[in-house]
Amino acid sequence: MAIIYTYPISPPVGTDLLVGTRSGVPRNPTRNFSVDQLAVYIIDNLNGANLTVPIFFDTVNPTTGLVETTLVDSIMTQNANPGGTTLTVTGNFRATGATQDSTGKTGTQDQVLASTVTGTAWVDNVQSTFEFTQGVPATTWNIQHNLGKFPSITVIDTGDTVVTGEYTYIDNNNVTLTFSAAFAGKAYLN
Repeated sequence: MAIIYTYPISPPVGTDLLVGTRSGVPRNPTRNFSVDQLAVYIIDNLNGANLTVPIFFDTVNPTTGLVETTLVDSIMTQNANPGGTTLTVTGNFRATGATQDSTGKTGTQDQVLASTVTGTAWVDNVQSTFEFTQGVPATTWNIQHNLGKFPSITVIDTGDTVVTGEYTYIDNNNVTLTFSAAFAGKAYLN
């Protein structure tokens, strides 16, 4: 048999066999197991009922200079094993692919993922307050707010005085404000 370090180094595959010794039983028998079996053992037996999903990183051994795959602590936990229903990420989360709601839809631009009580769904991102600035003095302000409703309106002039006028709702996304005198200021719609 060759010396261990004379064998070629290559990445393991699931069907590779490992040799181990069964401890705590008479005569400590030698046994074989596969990399797949070892992976299942690690995943199924880490932290009992609360599973910490193991994360492996490639690191450089400072002594040998060789790249080694190392099991490290995880920021992910599953609430039960098997049959867990909740994955918790402690720290930041980044998705590099599509994020789907509970029906498998990915949504469209500017939609947000919202709770439906029993799952999630993509919905339009509706602002709760829209701020309109009228920079040039005018008696008529035409405002497209896209709030999807007939909002309440507060208008102030450049001196922060509340101004009243006549409001005509064109539809649930547009309103025209008419005043007795021209002025500049802001309108807050919510």
